[in-house]
Amino acid sequence: MLTSTAALAQSYAPAVGPDQSAVADAGDGQDIVVTGFRASQRSATRAKRDSAVILDAVSQDDVGRLPDLNIVEASRRITGVSVVGGADPTKNRDIYQRATIRGLDPKYNLVTIDGIPLASPDWVFRGARLDMLPSSLVSRIEAIKSVTAQYDPHALGGQINIVSKSAFDGRGDRFFVMNANGGYNDTTGKLIRDGGASIRTDATGALRFGADRTFGVVASVEYQRLPSSARAELPGDSNGAGWSYFTAAGARTPFPNRSNGLLVPVRNQDYFFENMRTRLSGNLKLEWKPDAATDVSLFGGYYRDKDTETRYEILTLPTGAPTAVTATSGAFAQGDLQQGLTYQPVQRDTWLIDAKGRHDFGDGVVLDTTLARSKAQYRELREMIKYDTNPRAGTSSAGFLPAFGYGYTITNGRPRLTINNITAANDPDSYRALYYRSINRDLDSTVDFGKVNLGINATTDDRGFGANMGAAVTRTDLSYDQRYTEYVPATVAGQTTAGTLRGILYDTNPTAYLTPAVRYLLIDRPAAWQRFDANRGAFTTTDQRANNAADDFRDLETTKAVYAQALFRADRFDVQAGVRYDATNLVIDTNAPVRAGASDYRSTRRTTDYAYWLPSALATYQLGDGMRVRAGVSKTIGRPDYSQYAARTSFGIGTDGTLTINTGNPDLKPREAWNYDLSYEWYMGAGMLSVAGFVKDIRNEIFTSSQQGPVTTFQGVTYQSVFVSTPRNAAGAKIKGLEIGYTLDRIAALPGLGFNANVTLLDGSYRQPVSAAGVAAGLPATRETSGLIQQPDYIANLTVFYATGPVELRASYNRIGRALQSADGDTPTRDLYQEPRQQIDVQARMAVREGVELVGQVQNLTKAPFVVRQGTGRDYLNYYFPVGRTFWLGLSWKPNW
Repeated sequence: MLTSTAALAQSYAPAVGPDQSAVADAGDGQDIVVTGFRASQRSATRAKRDSAVILDAVSQDDVGRLPDLNIVEASRRITGVSVVGGADPTKNRDIYQRATIRGLDPKYNLVTIDGIPLASPDWVFRGARLDMLPSSLVSRIEAIKSVTAQYDPHALGGQINIVSKSAFDGRGDRFFVMNANGGYNDTTGKLIRDGGASIRTDATGALRFGADRTFGVVASVEYQRLPSSARAELPGDSNGAGWSYFTAAGARTPFPNRSNGLLVPVRNQDYFFENMRTRLSGNLKLEWKPDAATDVSLFGGYYRDKDTETRYEILTLPTGAPTAVTATSGAFAQGDLQQGLTYQPVQRDTWLIDAKGRHDFGDGVVLDTTLARSKAQYRELREMIKYDTNPRAGTSSAGFLPAFGYGYTITNGRPRLTINNITAANDPDSYRALYYRSINRDLDSTVDFGKVNLGINATTDDRGFGANMGAAVTRTDLSYDQRYTEYVPATVAGQTTAGTLRGILYDTNPTAYLTPAVRYLLIDRPAAWQRFDANRGAFTTTDQRANNAADDFRDLETTKAVYAQALFRADRFDVQAGVRYDATNLVIDTNAPVRAGASDYRSTRRTTDYAYWLPSALATYQLGDGMRVRAGVSKTIGRPDYSQYAARTSFGIGTDGTLTINTGNPDLKPREAWNYDLSYEWYMGAGMLSVAGFVKDIRNEIFTSSQQGPVTTFQGVTYQSVFVSTPRNAAGAKIKGLEIGYTLDRIAALPGLGFNANVTLLDGSYRQPVSAAGVAAGLPATRETSGLIQQPDYIANLTVFYATGPVELRASYNRIGRALQSADGDTPTRDLYQEPRQQIDVQARMAVREGVELVGQVQNLTKAPFVVRQGTGRDYLNYYFPVGRTFWLGLSWKPNW
């Protein structure tokens, strides 16, 4: 049902449909209909063989299905592609969300549908989240590795292009398939709510009509319901500062050479998540092909992703210097304990409409035109309720008490705490209201896109000299608005009036990882807000003008491009070389303090622009006997994401008195990369071998620097502990890699057996400036990281399938190696690494009658978790997030019309 090939494709090449690719010549004038996984492999191989730019692909099977939960999970089967979960450790991250290509962060790889860019429902990424796009949309998923002049150059690693289905894919006039699956996630119902069944259902139909069957329509709908729960631990905090060194004087420091060299756990967070994800989508495509020379289509799509998440939390904080510190143990005399709840539903909506036309005027002259608009919305509500053992009235900070100091032990980098007074820690009356927060985050994004391409003697069947020339315009209008309200008890008397946790708790009290003897006190959200409303006079609001003003922004980005490309094709050799001029104008609206240190804000506008000449060339030589080699060179860029552009600033005040400042950087330069590619491919009838090597030399690498900041006064309060995160340009970066793929869909000794295997080896790094504090502590002015952000050191995939009679069995193995998740600006001790993760999925299909199949599937058979570690030797746990096993059983119906 799925294949991965080192494919090559043209942006104007027609989609290869399942019925086309599933037909083989029997040698006697008859057709053999190939089905299942074998059909998908042959479809992708055919797409590769007819193409003109370097890419890898996965393809649907003969009944239009991808076996994975969504497009992003299917993408991880592609050679050179790895996938990543959510970047926010305070949210559920049990699913993959985005794809990296050849080790380059998802932020710098464009996502398109039929070559059209999508509006982003997030402010920290360009393009759609792949996990919200439906598999029913897909004819083929392409990971484009080496772009030519026709492509948007925002492709440091490449581009993910979704080729949509067409009514003209197959041989028949009608096509219909419906899949209905029920499932069970073995983490569901482990906390408060019975999450119920998992559901995946979709239907796709296509029809050709009209007197000469020149009109076509394709429609698809899909719905998913995915409940889950997870008990996680975050001892390292999101920036790695949850582990700290201490100086001889007892002060915290990020630098080991200013301490005894022993890390101590100072911010210990236990999380318990309950999630309900629902996805709803619909697609409609109208097509007209009056003759072989003309092709017109109108496409519309709507994609909704809703994630309703409740997060319960235990937070343990110490004060002062630890005592009796060894490599595996220590103690704090005083501490603070908090129990909290965050209810954070998020809804993302994306719309796309596009019109495309293609006409062959004869004599090799072909005109392609595209006009599209996509819109995206993001709506998030965060209700945060926190109770504390020693809250300070009138503020959202807390003090410390001897009863909640703790001793700790460290085993395999995982701390375990013993609270001094366990009875008090488990008593609901020990906790009083710290704050009630209500935060709304809204994003609206619109992308308008137009492109025209004129080809002269430029199709794959043409020989001799040819050319492509064209122009493209992309206009992106993205705005972000935050509304932040925080309520705290105004006085000590108000704290008493507001009450303790008693009376607003569920009866369930699950255990935690970090504090095994302290149980979760699970807050009943409606009951808590009811108490708040009944005692509203006991609360006051804090000053959140900074978060309500400084975090808002609007980016208006207009990119205009023209390009020209020359081609030459002979029977055994072809070459294409071109250049693209790409100019970007940017208008940024934000709010800034009326003067330094002020709490009042005024609107500000900043404009900037940049332009690049971007050459590219790609040559192919046919060696004979199904073998060919390719060599290419190109220059691409990686534009900053929208929030990095904006000169916005957000502030966060921890209950331990730590001030966290996140700032944008409007002076960021786009990444620039020279890309060098060399590949060898051998088509062997029932299989294919491909070997590809690449090198990328990158300037102005963008990374987010997290550094210890200076003493800062904010809203009249002076903070000694300050962390500042801001995107910066690095001096340079580099990455090289080797990709090997082997496909064999039919083995002579056992005709029903086939497999697909690929492995990618990656080696990258970038040079990062070290903070002034780091230099003062003895570190060099720059340091070289052990990889690029989100770049694994290897990726491996193996899929084995066996088909006999009405039964097909499939087992897939995917392993993604260690990847640098973030790099600290002060010290490598706080660099975060996603640990290697492997996942095994199995599937069985059986035809129970003509057109009807019974399908069973198990995802994540071994229940592999997500694990992030930190430290130069990755000796300390930063984050542990378990992932459940999901069982699916369903039916697939494809009538033989």
